[in-house]
Amino acid sequence: MKTPQQFTPMTEKQSTHNSYSEQYLLTRTFQTDRSPVRLITYDGIRDERVRRVIQYNLLLANASPLPKLEVLLAFSVENARHFSPYLQIHEGVKDLGLKAVKKIAERQVVDMQVAVGDAVAITFRNGIAIRGICQAFSKYNMVLEIRGELLLVYKHGIYTFEKNPY
Repeated sequence: MKTPQQFTPMTEKQSTHNSYSEQYLLTRTFQTDRSPVRLITYDGIRDERVRRVIQYNLLLANASPLPKLEVLLAFSVENARHFSPYLQIHEGVKDLGLKAVKKIAERQVVDMQVAVGDAVAITFRNGIAIRGICQAFSKYNMVLEIRGELLLVYKHGIYTFEKNPY
């Protein structure tokens, strides 16, 4: 059985630019002096200040560390109104009530071969569905552009993935 990592193309190292790294996006791009980061999790929406990104957790100001496995996507709170028309709910997937899968061997394998510039459609395990243009990707994350703004996707939360859906 193939693991999710086996579906990531070999060119992934070339696609990740420092300004698209998880650390940079969460602590600099999405977070300003006035605005925290909006984290979409299995349990709902959290607006938090991210102090640091470590291997398995996000270290938050005034809160316990948040396991990355609980986070599906992230973006600037300032862009919440911008993204809301593009975040849709797939009721069939939402009704499944899926939660984070901690063991890699138990995760559903989703073919996510993608290149920078590809249009993609993603449905997350909690039923949220989005469409955007891939700007960067790594083994664990993907950065999408939706109408000129960036959104960070955590690959472990993807339920379905479609390339060039338009």
